[in-house]
Amino acid sequence: MSSSILIDSNVPMEMRDGMVLRADIYRPDDDEKHPAIFMRAYRKVFGRVGHLDIFAATRAGYALVTQVIRGRGSSEGEWHPEEASTVESQDGYDSVEWIAEQRWCDGNVGMMGYSHAGGMAAQTAMMNPPHLKAIAPWSSGVGQRQGGPGGFRPPNTGGAISFITALLWLPNEAADVVNRLERQGQDVTEMRRSLEWARTNPEEYYNFLPLKDVPFAQFERIGQLWQFRLRGVPQTEEAKEVKTYERVMVPCSHLTGWYDGVSSASFESFMNMRTRGGSQLAREGQHIISGPWAHLLELGNHLGAMNYGAGLGRPPSNHLIDFFNRYLRGEEVRIPPVMYFLMGRNEWHEADSWPLSQTQWQRFYLHSQGSANTSSGDGLLSRDEPSSEQPDTFTYDPHNPVPTVGGGLVGSPAGLGFTPGPLEQSAIERRNDVLCYTTPELKEDIEITGPIEVHVFAATSARDTDFTAKLVDVYPDGRSLNLVDGIKRARGLKSEYQPELISPDEIKEYVITLGPTSQLFRRDHRIRVDISSSNFPLYDRNMNTGNHIGEDSVGIPAKQTVYHEADYASYIDLPVIPDK
Repeated sequence: MSSSILIDSNVPMEMRDGMVLRADIYRPDDDEKHPAIFMRAYRKVFGRVGHLDIFAATRAGYALVTQVIRGRGSSEGEWHPEEASTVESQDGYDSVEWIAEQRWCDGNVGMMGYSHAGGMAAQTAMMNPPHLKAIAPWSSGVGQRQGGPGGFRPPNTGGAISFITALLWLPNEAADVVNRLERQGQDVTEMRRSLEWARTNPEEYYNFLPLKDVPFAQFERIGQLWQFRLRGVPQTEEAKEVKTYERVMVPCSHLTGWYDGVSSASFESFMNMRTRGGSQLAREGQHIISGPWAHLLELGNHLGAMNYGAGLGRPPSNHLIDFFNRYLRGEEVRIPPVMYFLMGRNEWHEADSWPLSQTQWQRFYLHSQGSANTSSGDGLLSRDEPSSEQPDTFTYDPHNPVPTVGGGLVGSPAGLGFTPGPLEQSAIERRNDVLCYTTPELKEDIEITGPIEVHVFAATSARDTDFTAKLVDVYPDGRSLNLVDGIKRARGLKSEYQPELISPDEIKEYVITLGPTSQLFRRDHRIRVDISSSNFPLYDRNMNTGNHIGEDSVGIPAKQTVYHEADYASYIDLPVIPDK
């Protein structure tokens, strides 16, 4: 096999309707046939496909094909993200079969992608092109909720919008649309000016009200994209049950990070594919890796306030080559079903299932005498069940939301002035609208590895509001670093697909999905749960009016009451892993 690489740029690939999509092809400079790794993206990529080094892959004997999807870049057609499950799926099918027919391909094609491109791989797999043998939808999901608020809803958004995603994606999505309109002869000066305003005035941009009237929304096509980000494709309960996992017949490699905003989606896909995949090969060929990483950032040793050291070791791109060697070449390569990085001990572990088979679920209850406000309050987290206790109250003002500090941000949030990952939460926990429930100092190390949910019994004076939860590691010196968080919107308590306003002052149970994590809480540390009603702009702020998302210029303060008593015991379920 040659060590030289051939690169063909802007190669035309004709689809079934005659539209021509463009791709770059990297392959070994020889006359042999090679398996191909294919990625579909909304913009041209150079040098890397997600976290896979293109040149390392070609040196390993693979042809790499990177295609720009319909209506983007130099590819023909119109781009409509709301059509991802139809047109994009067909284009993916046609492209896989086109690749398999090329003289340099041995007929074995794998797909991969990171984030949006991972979703494209999953959509293609549901169409079952004959020559597609495996997919790697990294930082994405199979069968995830492409409609609804935000267009893509990881499980931990609970009916709210992954707002920071909408903020970051829109200017990038719209830029290519504007370029196309300009090539068609339209004057796009004002469009460009409105998008530049969003890029250069981030605080004004994400605080703008009403959301539906943000400056660039006045332009028809950009406005349509913005509405899709805010509301998505109308969905029904029936649509939620569409068999997606059952349609995927091939193995999958999933990768995510503990601070990746879509980590819940990746693990949900892994678990569902293991039980509902459309073939035995698919069910048995599921693999997932999760480390201390964030979305769309380099997979380095440092994130937020933490340095995880040399224990991270081998780069994930090598694992991807192993995966394709096994499923495209048929090589005997050992790949564990689950690989996870245990933060706090900073080492890798392997497992056969998720959640881990040895998990011991332990329920920690929220307690106070009615003054859990701030980290200096009397909030307590313990294994003891509550009996008769005073509830905690706070006022949530949508014009003074709790600011986002770290966490699982999606996109490249630095442009908005935000940093993902573990960050100091002390300033947040001094706010009176944040309830803090904390254990005493731990007498021994406790490993928490698995998915986490918080159950909060609460009432609100509003007809719609949000409740948020955050799991925090409190250090002996008083520092508090966030691990996972989530949100639940009141109107989505019965169904996120058929929202329904609630009755004010009625006690409801809010089940808040925080998502997966793996953390060793060290001896003398404390475990804390923060409860509030906002985490902005990670999630959109609920204006408490009950109106449609994006319509309000003025919000209404809401009185929030959190209960923890015998009949309304609020708690967090923690997946404790016993010490070996």
